[in-house]
Amino acid sequence: MKPLYDPREMKRLRQIGGMMHPQFGDLGRIGSVTMPVPSGLHGDYEERPFRFVHLSVTGICNARCVGCINNMTLGEKRGSDGIGKLPETVPERDARAARHLLGGANGKEAVLCLYGGEPLLAMGKVEKLCRELFADPGFRPRLMLYTNGQLLSEAAATFAEVMSRIWLYSVSIDGREAQHNSIRIGTDLKAIRSGLRLLKGVRRGPVLMWSTLREGQSLLDCFEEFLSLKEEGCVEHFFWHWIETKEVLHDFGRYAAIYEEELRRIMDAYCEALKKGELISVVHINELLLYLLTGRKRRTTGCGVEVEGNYDIMGGRIYTCADMPMASAIGTIEEDGTPLLDGGDLSAFTSYKDDLGCYQCGVHAYCGGRCPVQGLTSGAERLIQYCQLMRLHVGTVIDYLPRITEIMARQALPLRRIYDESAFFAQFTDVTP
Repeated sequence: MKPLYDPREMKRLRQIGGMMHPQFGDLGRIGSVTMPVPSGLHGDYEERPFRFVHLSVTGICNARCVGCINNMTLGEKRGSDGIGKLPETVPERDARAARHLLGGANGKEAVLCLYGGEPLLAMGKVEKLCRELFADPGFRPRLMLYTNGQLLSEAAATFAEVMSRIWLYSVSIDGREAQHNSIRIGTDLKAIRSGLRLLKGVRRGPVLMWSTLREGQSLLDCFEEFLSLKEEGCVEHFFWHWIETKEVLHDFGRYAAIYEEELRRIMDAYCEALKKGELISVVHINELLLYLLTGRKRRTTGCGVEVEGNYDIMGGRIYTCADMPMASAIGTIEEDGTPLLDGGDLSAFTSYKDDLGCYQCGVHAYCGGRCPVQGLTSGAERLIQYCQLMRLHVGTVIDYLPRITEIMARQALPLRRIYDESAFFAQFTDVTP
C-alpha cells in the first residue's frame, strides 16, 4: 500500500537534520548512534520463535483511550460516539480458520492472540472460540489475551475456566491512577487492580503490563505502577511503546529530554536490582541488551508484517496486521473457515524504510524499521521524530552496557536466563518502544 507521507517532505526533513543531543550529536543523522561490535565474552542464546494469528473478537471497546489507534486507521468503521462498528467474530468459522493458518507451523510453536476492541466485552464468543479451537485434541495452540483490564473481575468470576486457559495476558495500564484514568477514560485503575488480584486465583499464565506513551505522559509513572503491581504478584512483565498517531510531538526537544531522564532512572533501578540478583522483566530492554551483547540482528520489522505466516483475522478477512487500514486485507475466510490468501507481495508494507534510510541506520539491527502502521499512516515529521527517539533510546541503553556486563560477570548471569525469563516475551508485544 502507498504511504500517506510525502516522500519529498521526508527527503527535505532528513536533509535539515534533527535534534542536537549533547552526547550523540544530531539525532536526525542515521549514524548518530551505532550499536557496538560485541566482544563475544558473554556467549549466546537460542531464540524460540512462535507463529501467530491475531483474532479480533469484537470491535466494541469501553476504554475511550486518548489517541486510540482504531480512530487513526479504522476511522471509517467507527461511529461518532467512538464505539467500534467493526464486524464481530464468528467463533466457529474463525477458530477453524486459525487452525488452518497455524497448522503449518513447521516446528514453531503457535499462538492465537485474542484482540479487539475489548475481548472481555464478548466473553461468550471467546468461550465458543475456545470450545471449537480445542475440539481437535491433536492441535492445541497457546492463547494470548489483550485487554484493557476493566472487566477482569467479572471475567475471572464468571468465565474462570476460559480465563485459566490463557497462556499470556497483556493488560493496558498507562501509569498510576491519576495518569491512567486521564488517558484511558472509560476505565478505572482501581477496578483493574481489583481484577488483577482476583485473576491471581484463576490464571496459570503470566501478565504483561503494556503502557502506551503520549506527549505529556510520564514513562516513570508507568514504571512505578508496574513495580507496585509486581510487588503484589499481579504482573510479571513490563513493556512500553510510543503511540502510533498522525500527530507530531509538538515540543519534541522537551519530550525527548524528559524521556531520556526517565529512561535513565529506570535503567538505574534495573542495575540496582540486578546487583541483588533480580532480573526486572522490562521485556524490550532485555531483548535490546541481548542484541547488544551478541550482535544479533532483527531480520524483519518488529511484528514481521512483511513475512508470510503471521496473520490477523478480523470480520472474515485476513490482514498482516489488524491495525492496518481496512483496504489492506490480504485474504478472506470462507463460511466453513477455509482461509483464502491472495498471495500478493507483502514487501509494500515496508516501503517506507527506503525513504527513512532504515537500512543504513546505526540502530536498524535492533529497530527493524519499527512499526509499519506508523510508517504507512502518518506524516514525515512524526516518522523522523520516532527515528530520533529510537536512536536516543538505544544510545541511552548502550551507556549502561559496561555497568550491566560487570554485574552480569559478578553474578555469573547467563544470556539464556535473560531470554527465557524476559526477552522471550518481547515477540508478543510491538517489540520495540
